[in-house]
Amino acid sequence: MKTLFAFALAALLALPVTAQERQQEISDDVKWTLVAAQIKVSLENDQDAVKTQTMKNAIVLATLYRDKVDLSGSVQALRKTHLNATSSNHRRLALAALQAIGTNRAQDHVARNATPEQYDESRLVVASVLNDYYVAHVRNS
Repeated sequence: MKTLFAFALAALLALPVTAQERQQEISDDVKWTLVAAQIKVSLENDQDAVKTQTMKNAIVLATLYRDKVDLSGSVQALRKTHLNATSSNHRRLALAALQAIGTNRAQDHVARNATPEQYDESRLVVASVLNDYYVAHVRNS
């Protein structure tokens, strides 16, 4: 999660600013839009560790920051991952992320492509990811 925000912040700092322009504060809407775009791009990454962390970040963002960030643009990549991943861990995380995002397209995919057992398991994955986030970020603050 910290890596994602660090990347987004680095992207924001890389915006060109001329000497005559005053750098204005970037709105929260723009920041959350950049975060959503970074999630979408990172889901296409071929490195397993990046994809795994991105799906965990998507679960946290879709659950804890639902009112700020719109991850509906990532649904297609998550559906593709769920159906085509060679890693069972990636399939579980993708299904859990789809559940967490909760749009009509995401829920439709879950309903059509998951057994009741897989559905229940992915709810546990969401809870586990949120617990890991809490332990790593909230309790240590």
